This record gives sequence, structure tokens and C-alpha cells, in this order.
Amino acid sequence: MTISVPGTVTGMRSNTLVTMDIEQLRGWSAFLDRAVVVSLVVAVAAVAALGITTWLSSRVGGAVRAREHVAFLQYKAETGKRAAELEQEVSTARERIVELERAANAADTRAAEATRESAAASAKARSAEVDAEEVRKRVAELGKAVMEARARAADPAPVTAQPPQPKEQAAAPENAAPSQAAPPPATSPPPTSPPSSPFLASLKKYAGTKAAVYVLDEARDAPAIGLAISGYLGEAGWAPSTWTWTGVSGILGVVVLIKEGSDPATNEAASAIVDALRSVGFNAAKGDWPANWSRYRGTLNGPETPSPTEAPIRIVIGSKAR
Repeated sequence: MTISVPGTVTGMRSNTLVTMDIEQLRGWSAFLDRAVVVSLVVAVAAVAALGITTWLSSRVGGAVRAREHVAFLQYKAETGKRAAELEQEVSTARERIVELERAANAADTRAAEATRESAAASAKARSAEVDAEEVRKRVAELGKAVMEARARAADPAPVTAQPPQPKEQAAAPENAAPSQAAPPPATSPPPTSPPSSPFLASLKKYAGTKAAVYVLDEARDAPAIGLAISGYLGEAGWAPSTWTWTGVSGILGVVVLIKEGSDPATNEAASAIVDALRSVGFNAAKGDWPANWSRYRGTLNGPETPSPTEAPIRIVIGSKAR
């Protein structure tokens, strides 16, 4: 079939006839059909790509959210664990604070007790205060007696003693006339060694006990009294060592101190020395060392061995010990 299309227009040149047969129309129709199909396929593909992209985006977003959730849960668990650790540390710190408060209260209590005992010893010392010159003379006599007793213990031979002179003769000048001189010395049995035997007997039960004697440097009477007390303890079989304590003041009487928590034997020995010293006229009192046993104020001058902090008993000799 042939279709003729006139191609003439008024005033224009004529065109040639365009002829199209049915096959060409069918070809164009088939081409258009294919184009439509291709367009549909492309549209479907685009829609499918969009759907796939949306699905993948949803999956990726879900994975990211799941990972973030896991990370959040892990962070939350770590935070809870750290909070528990911090709470435990706070609880431990509170317990430590309570322990420190108890220790401080105990130290305050011991300090108050030591102050009360020191005040009692001071009151006793003031009530029994005697002339300082008489005290020095008495201490010198005791020290001399101790030295004589040690000499007799080393040499048991009889000792020739000078009888006591009357006051008039003792006060006579050196260039006095022969008629005013003292009578010739006589031989007499050796005097008994002070202190009394009950004093030594009460301490010999604790023979071998170590004691550190701290003599206050500021107390004038303390060195002689320390020498006498050290001699007493040596006679009783104790192991005393003496140090001069400088840089410390305000201690009155003889204070026997023991380490906190000492065994019953040490407490008993300390009480025995306090009772023994009181029995011969010393102003003695017992107490606990109100600090670390190995620490002390001031300076201790004495033997290098043993250490001044080794002995379990300390005998501090202050002012007005008698």
C-alpha cells in the first residue's frame, strides 16, 4: 500500500510526494514499542536501584545504630564499673578517716592522762619540796655510797672508815692548832650499802631488765640522782644505761615510762621500780610514752650501744626528783 502526501503550498515551491508503505509504519511502530519498553525497563531499573539503595541505607543505618548501641552499653558498663570502684575507694577512705580519728582520740586521751599524771607528780613534788642544797648533798652522799658499795663488791677486804667528825671539827680551818685537830681515825666495820635490802630485794626479782635512764640537762640535781638510780638498778641486777637529754624541759620528778602495748612483765617491772623509788623518798610516777617509741624531741648524749630507744623501760629524771 502506498500513501501519497501532496506537498504543495500556495506561494511556495512544491515538494515531492512522500510515500510510506505499511511496512515502514509497522517498523516505526515496533521501534516506538521497543523505546517504550526500554523506557519502562529503565524506569523499573531506576525504581529497583532506588529501592535497593534505600534498603542498603536502611541496613547500614541499622548496623550503625546497633554498633552505637553496643558501644553505649559498653560505655555504660565501664562507667558503672568505674563508679563502683570509686564508691569502694570512698568507702575505704571513710574507714581510714574513722581509724585516724580513733587514733587521734586515743592519742589525745593518752596525752591527757600523761598531763594529769605529770600534774599529780608536780603537785606531789611541790608538797614535798625541800631545800635544793640539801637535795644535792643527799644525792652526792647516795652516789658516794653506791661507789663504795661497788668497790666493796669488787674487793671484799675490810675497809677502814673515817668516823664522822663533830660539826665544830668539820668547820675548823686547815691551819688550826694540833690540839683542835680531829682524833685519829679508828677502824670500824664497813657501813651498810644503801639503799635498804628490801629496796634491792623488790627489784632483784626483775634482774636482767633493760632500762634507759634519761637525765634532763636543765635540771641541776638530775645527773647525781641519775647516777644514784643507775647504781641502785645495777646493784639489783638490772641493765641500766644513762643518757643526758638536752632540748627538753618542764619534767618534774622521776617519770617511769613504758611503751604502749608492753607485755605484763614490763608493766610489772616498771611498777616495781616506781614503788621502790617512792619508798626511798623519790617523787616517782609511772606513765605511757605519748608518742612513737623510737622518736623523741631534743638530743640524747650517751653511749652508742645500746640504742637509747632499745630498752622497754625509760626512767626520765627531771627537776625536783626528791
